[in-house]
Amino acid sequence: MADDIAHFHSIPWVSNLLSDPTFVTHPTPSRIFKSSTEDALFSTTLNTSTTIPACLLQYRPEPNTAPTSSTVLPTSEIRLFFTLGPDLNGYPGVLHGGIVATLLDECMGLTLSLRLGGGLPGMEGPVTAYLNTRFVAPVGTPGTVVVSARIAETKGERKWKIQGDICDGEGRVLAEAECLYILPRGAGGAGGSRL
Repeated sequence: MADDIAHFHSIPWVSNLLSDPTFVTHPTPSRIFKSSTEDALFSTTLNTSTTIPACLLQYRPEPNTAPTSSTVLPTSEIRLFFTLGPDLNGYPGVLHGGIVATLLDECMGLTLSLRLGGGLPGMEGPVTAYLNTRFVAPVGTPGTVVVSARIAETKGERKWKIQGDICDGEGRVLAEAECLYILPRGAGGAGGSRL
């Protein structure tokens, strides 16, 4: 994580956001290798010098709360900083649309995962019911973006609506998404696995 922090502090607009006292920097769970192959897409496949060489997570703590463990954080909003390499292109200099949706899904899923707490590999947790993505403008590569997500609505203990967006260094929204996560009946709940 130290290398990622140094990398992102070298980018002025990201360094400014990292200095925001309302957010806390935290290790990105999906960038940590797990022998079970959970999170292999982000910990291995997309963790190269030409795909996503750097990634950093921040969360906004809920007022007057403290983490209950290293995996359960009192938050309903996170942001992920990604530096994107050219091997993610769909067109020259433009991020592939499927990767745009993947970054949004990852950030929105991590928001809920951090809120509920991760579980043991193989345990069921909430799953994506839908992911509606709106592509606003091309995401340029190579470059750095911030992906933000927030829990917009909770319906009982089984459904969560989450909203997210991707912005560039000038604060322009490049893509937006809304996602619904549902906990299958009989699944592990808060003790279930990451999304």
